[in-house]
Amino acid sequence: MKTTILSLMYLCLLVTLMACSKDKNGGVAGGGQGTLYYAAFKGFMKLDLRSGQQQQLIDIASMSHQERFDVSRDGSEIVAYEESLSSDQVSFTIYNTSGQVAASFQVRQYVNGVPRISPDKSKIAVIWQPASTYPRKYVAVFTRSGQQVAGFEGVSDYAWLPDGRMVMTAPGGFYLSNVQLTSASRIADVSRFADVPGQLDVSADGASVLFTSNYHIWMMNLDGSGMRQLTTSDVKEWYPAWSADGKKIFFTLDWSGNCKEIRVMDVPGQTVTIDPHTDAVAPRILSDGNRICSASRPMMR
Repeated sequence: MKTTILSLMYLCLLVTLMACSKDKNGGVAGGGQGTLYYAAFKGFMKLDLRSGQQQQLIDIASMSHQERFDVSRDGSEIVAYEESLSSDQVSFTIYNTSGQVAASFQVRQYVNGVPRISPDKSKIAVIWQPASTYPRKYVAVFTRSGQQVAGFEGVSDYAWLPDGRMVMTAPGGFYLSNVQLTSASRIADVSRFADVPGQLDVSADGASVLFTSNYHIWMMNLDGSGMRQLTTSDVKEWYPAWSADGKKIFFTLDWSGNCKEIRVMDVPGQTVTIDPHTDAVAPRILSDGNRICSASRPMMR
């Protein structure tokens, strides 16, 4: 009997080690399935969480802003923001996943935040402060050739919905646009927050919105109801992003100098405390056994 029990224990240990070895080149336990996109120090990267295969899509070592990227919902295109060193022009470049340029356009400064490509890939939105109206700012919507087709003044941050609408934050509250991007109505108040919430991300089904306030992650329903804080810690929790199935949240944890470390967690039922020194609650995402440091928000497709 003792021999049998020891043999079973050895077998269980062996299976566990084999499973860990299989994940050596990919995500840690809890990473799940899907493709993770992020900006590393020298390249814009694609990581298959199931196989662990990693690929550099764009060389970004010389780019002015390595954090300002977005990936289309179908994972086929990437939009990047870059400032000119010799003029006041700001460039938006759309790449395919082979790193080839598919389209580009320029606007005059000033631009804040991250550009976002619409679900149908026909438009790019940015927070724009044109010199002619500075310091007034807008969420401006451009075609792929650079023609402005819509705009909402005073917006602090925003995200696209799957149906082409936009959810936005401003000092007056959360707002939801119509599909035509011609009007927006307020869906929630923001007076409870010390800052204007930002870093919005909408779930793939369009039902829920992640955002940050005071460097913590929050969640609400699209109609503004069910607003609740998901995380707390003594460090900065940045850039929450839904997994494709809506069951997990990817984010970066800024706690160790210049490394914003990508973490993942299940959607909590109550506020959880993130401990930067352990993998409890929110495991690290690893590649080749090393943690991933990301300049951009993690994007799951």
